[in-house]
Amino acid sequence: MDVSRWERHTLLAAEAEENNKPMMSVIHYQLALAESQQLEPIQGTREELEDLLTIKVTSCHNLASFWRKAGDNEYELKYLQLASEQVMALIPQCPRKECDAFIDTLGCCKSALISFLKRHPNPAVARQLEHINISNQCELIAKFRLH
Repeated sequence: MDVSRWERHTLLAAEAEENNKPMMSVIHYQLALAESQQLEPIQGTREELEDLLTIKVTSCHNLASFWRKAGDNEYELKYLQLASEQVMALIPQCPRKECDAFIDTLGCCKSALISFLKRHPNPAVARQLEHINISNQCELIAKFRLH
């Protein structure tokens, strides 16, 4: 699994974002996401699959973060949902069905969803959620939460 193109686009996107070039940043984040979708495991080891999942989810979270900073809630949610789909595609059945940190119908990490809802366009909704704890106890999903 050659991740060099993904790494290059991710680094160029971050650099463009630091240099206040949002158009170039989003282009490289999109290219990094496209590269992540083309990656396939070679050996199929657990470590390689975890790396692949991390790359795919990171790509989605980078775009969600970009759109959150740009103030576009719709695109932020789109990429949060895509990240959760990546997790569900590679880890379709979590063995901890009793875990309340995973929202089954959305396939979404609770901390990412609550973080999104705290910035809800309707201020009344955002105020109701501002004191909710966003800690996440799910061992599988927690490592992919937004920072």
